[in-house]
Amino acid sequence: MKVIEGPQLASEVERKLPWFVDIFLYPLSISGLINLVVFLCAPIFISLIHRFLLGYLWPVGELMVAILYLLFVGYVLYYLSWCVVDSTKGGLRAPDMNLQPSPAKEELIGWVGIFLACVIVCFWPAAVYYIFTKKTDFLYWLLTAVGLLFFPMALLAGFLYDSISGLNPILIIKSVIRTFPAYLPVVIFFAGLFAVLSRVTPQLPQSKGLESILLYLSQVINIIFNSRFALRLTGFIYLAMIGAHILGRFYWRYKDKLDWGL
Repeated sequence: MKVIEGPQLASEVERKLPWFVDIFLYPLSISGLINLVVFLCAPIFISLIHRFLLGYLWPVGELMVAILYLLFVGYVLYYLSWCVVDSTKGGLRAPDMNLQPSPAKEELIGWVGIFLACVIVCFWPAAVYYIFTKKTDFLYWLLTAVGLLFFPMALLAGFLYDSISGLNPILIIKSVIRTFPAYLPVVIFFAGLFAVLSRVTPQLPQSKGLESILLYLSQVINIIFNSRFALRLTGFIYLAMIGAHILGRFYWRYKDKLDWGL
């Protein structure tokens, strides 16, 4: 569980611009810009490793690249979690990660697990409906919308509790009800993030069965690890940092109503 209680950050200053402008400048601290460069270069670097080294070690190379990408995603989520925590203390710009402990590989993979648990908790009804019906009709989109309604709150709980133990459905539902008018703009922003993600995500090939899973993995890696995708991904992460800041500021303003005991 991350420490939330305590004095406000010494770096906190009054916004010099209107809040609806200033929040879009949130990633533009020195640390934030450095991390954005890392987020841009890491997929390209992994692509070069795959192309000139691990690509000749099929199928072991494909698995090693998949692990590298998993660690990359884990670090992105780890950094976003600290953006949330820093914002709960009043921070107005992306935090300096030099002030935080370096995460172990197991911890990075754990962050991927927490994020996937948030997705499962919120969107399993829509997923199950699609699996059995193969339809994207009104009911499918209704279930997806309900999942999206609870997703930002689930993500906030997962990040602040630093564990899937925060994904208590009763806690999440009660928190949404208690803060609904103020929470609704957060949901709208995340709906926009999902729309951007749908445009950023490349069209992946269809898997033809378990016997070709490694070949499928190789095809996916060749698609997602290129400079064009890395640039689009970095743009999405920029917006995700803003979303993390919005979540943190939401908790900062309404922590008494939420009453999570953090």
